[in-house]
Amino acid sequence: MDPILNPYAPGAGTPPPELAGRDGIRERARIATERILKGRPARSLLMVGLRGVGKTVLLDKIRDSAESRGCYTLRVEAHEARSLPALLTPQLRLILLKLGRIEGAKALAERGLRALAGFAKTLKSRYGDIEVGLDVEPEPGLADNGDLEQDLSTLLEALGKAMQKADTALVMFASSALPHPIKPTSGPWRISAPAPTAQVISPIASGAMFAASPRPGTS
Repeated sequence: MDPILNPYAPGAGTPPPELAGRDGIRERARIATERILKGRPARSLLMVGLRGVGKTVLLDKIRDSAESRGCYTLRVEAHEARSLPALLTPQLRLILLKLGRIEGAKALAERGLRALAGFAKTLKSRYGDIEVGLDVEPEPGLADNGDLEQDLSTLLEALGKAMQKADTALVMFASSALPHPIKPTSGPWRISAPAPTAQVISPIASGAMFAASPRPGTS
């Protein structure tokens, strides 16, 4: 085939003219999204492949589909120089502020913001890269123990309750170019990444995670 006309042109996030051969994965993601919208448990997805095969493009398509169903979405990219709390905190703040505009979810969203304030304040001494402005005071004892795994679980549970009240769900998307893959193996959210991101298990209501990682041994 003429290399100039060849539609296969791998690149970081470059959408192909047609997303062929991915219907099975997209259907699994659609089913998971519909299940969490109905308050049912759903399994997370992990896509592993060589650089340029279309993992990021596929994540973006799945994210578009989730948003079209009324889900809130959050997208992070694992990075050796950034901690997991620093990646999540600003986006969780924006989501909670949006939920706070929904009358039925306002009180629970405000509690979620108090949980986020305690989470950020407590872990900032451990992860110095957390930078987020919050105009609420933390609620003592809520996501402020200083243990990343426990506090993130508590924070996301508070967020999940607000999501349920608003009759919606949060779908999280993570991508990584690191040689250490993201592993959403249980939870529904389990993230494994190198220090200082640590390992987090975050079971919450109304949430699922779709992730893309390089094949082990590649970069």
